Amino acid sequence: MGTTKFLRRWLPLVILVVVAIAAWQTARLSDTDTVADTEIDYVSDIVTPVLSARRIPETLRAPVVDSNLVPTVDDVVAGSAGFVSCVTVEADDRVIQEVDAMVPLVPASNQKLLSTYAALLQFGPDYRFTTTVRADGVITDGVLDGDLYFVGGGDPFLSTDSWRSQYEETSGRYHTRLEDLADAVVAAGITEVSGSLFGDESLFDDVRVGPWAQRLIDQRQSGPLSALTVNEGHLNWPEVFTSSSNRSQTDNPPLHAAQVLSSLLSDRGVSIGGVEAGVAPLTSVPVAEVVSPALVEVITHVNSYSNNYGAEILVKHLGIANAGVGSTEAGAAAIAEILARQGIDMTGAVIDDGSGLAETNRVTCRLLSDLLDHAGPESAFAQTLSIGGERGSLFRRHEGTPADGNVFAKTGTLNGVTALSGFVESPTEEGSWITFTYIANGEFAGINEELKAIQEPFVEDLADYPEGPTIDDLDPSPAALSGP
Repeated sequence: MGTTKFLRRWLPLVILVVVAIAAWQTARLSDTDTVADTEIDYVSDIVTPVLSARRIPETLRAPVVDSNLVPTVDDVVAGSAGFVSCVTVEADDRVIQEVDAMVPLVPASNQKLLSTYAALLQFGPDYRFTTTVRADGVITDGVLDGDLYFVGGGDPFLSTDSWRSQYEETSGRYHTRLEDLADAVVAAGITEVSGSLFGDESLFDDVRVGPWAQRLIDQRQSGPLSALTVNEGHLNWPEVFTSSSNRSQTDNPPLHAAQVLSSLLSDRGVSIGGVEAGVAPLTSVPVAEVVSPALVEVITHVNSYSNNYGAEILVKHLGIANAGVGSTEAGAAAIAEILARQGIDMTGAVIDDGSGLAETNRVTCRLLSDLLDHAGPESAFAQTLSIGGERGSLFRRHEGTPADGNVFAKTGTLNGVTALSGFVESPTEEGSWITFTYIANGEFAGINEELKAIQEPFVEDLADYPEGPTIDDLDPSPAALSGP
């Protein structure tokens, strides 16, 4: 730490303690010309000296340590010159510093904070998605004389082991194994289907994309949206994931899902007459099902790895819950209503999707800060975020710094947009948390790497809070004050 930074952060408290000690010593050693008429009893139950640093209240200490963060925010603002930006920093419900907190900006993937928190509020952390297989016909000696229906329940991460194998880091990347559903069909005693296996996506509408720029659709930033997808609707992918643009997608998710399940059933000795897409009739009955991980784990996958597809599927679920329509539009309206009911300041907000790919979205730093405060740093929601040096999009950031393992945040990146919002816990004072938000927008194609780079020292400075001596450190020891 440089001399200037050291003096700025420690000098106010050091001066305060020196003055307190000096005043105590002066009072102790001063003479008086007046002799007491009666003997004074100097015995007291008071153990802590009146002018001990232990008597400095938190209300006096807090402004000093809070003020140490103001230059940190000033540095971020200065580094964002040429951009339209906002920033907020809070500690224990105190606003330490905020700049342009009410300016509506494009949030990029910080939009996922809105959609995932709304889903958590609507459904609860333990909610699960169920995918079923239904039979329409008579089963005799293992032979279904009729059709089998693979009915989607809007599970965003229903996938095969081969899909999972492309990822080197899987911590928090929760999923539902399609192989388990195939095993359940076999366990139900079905060995042959005379008719076809149909993929049923009727829970949602069949709109495959959100209101996104064509370049983002071409880059395959999300899989095709559907209530029934396997492997997020992808047909082929490299052995090791490098970029979404290196993968190919289906244009018929329910048919593709049925084809994959049919292949798994074939591997298990079940023969099927054909594969199609269609809606299960009311006469069909359930024969097997597979249940997703708890919603809080699904959201961990979305937020930690900034998964666009998962966020958009959650939005369609919100549309059904709020308006009975599994569409992006209905879900976006639901997000606004759910958050507003919590008292979160939605001034200036425009919600057009759940992932943040829509460049028409607008949020303020105040909205994000209110949302994070409402959730709380020790909430289940906070634990869904990427963790510095440990998981998700922050996996390779902050390693070996005070922020390593202590920052829980959501990243955000689009052309001309960078964002980072979340919580930082002090590595030296358990339970001491900073809540922060930061968004910057610019008018150019491409990402300003220098602007993104200022986020790391910003967060690492926040991890220093409260930088300064603790009350125990400042308390003069009895030996120091006892005198001769």
